Amino acid sequence: MRASDGKISGMTDVEIRRLVPGEGERYRKIRLKALADSPEAFASTYDKEAAFPAERWEERLVGEVATLVAVTDGVDAGIVGVIPGSGEHPLRAHLIAMWVDPAIRGRGAGGRLVDAALSQARKMGAEEVELWVVDGNEPAIALYKSRGFTPSGIRGTLPSDPSVGESHFLLRSLSLVTAS
Repeated sequence: MRASDGKISGMTDVEIRRLVPGEGERYRKIRLKALADSPEAFASTYDKEAAFPAERWEERLVGEVATLVAVTDGVDAGIVGVIPGSGEHPLRAHLIAMWVDPAIRGRGAGGRLVDAALSQARKMGAEEVELWVVDGNEPAIALYKSRGFTPSGIRGTLPSDPSVGESHFLLRSLSLVTAS
């Protein structure tokens, strides 16, 4: 339900759908909301992306990269991106920029987004999926582990803030994960 202030007050159902060209402004709004809410979780910054022209948001929705949104009660409440494999790992997709609105965290929307992202990766022909998660984000780590991801042992720093560490996780056998 939506409260009178426009915030999500409860979650009745979550629909996951892919954003398509023509929805650049919608993408911009949820991406900037995510960057404002959880700046420590992203490789980019709010200020950088808030300055993007409208065309840039539209360009991001064209091509092979899939941007999925979680919608509840008519409100965009989560987002994740899926990049197809390429280069050295053509069969390894990348799960990126995962975020769920704090109003619905812990209610299953994150799991639905990850499941939809894995399904999208399968459609892209991926056999593996990788992601990076910032150190200390225990709810995200638990979610990814519940979907079969394991730490690869590779470590790095967040491009937007090199003082923040992050860990690489890999799902090695996408074919063994139940299709959604």
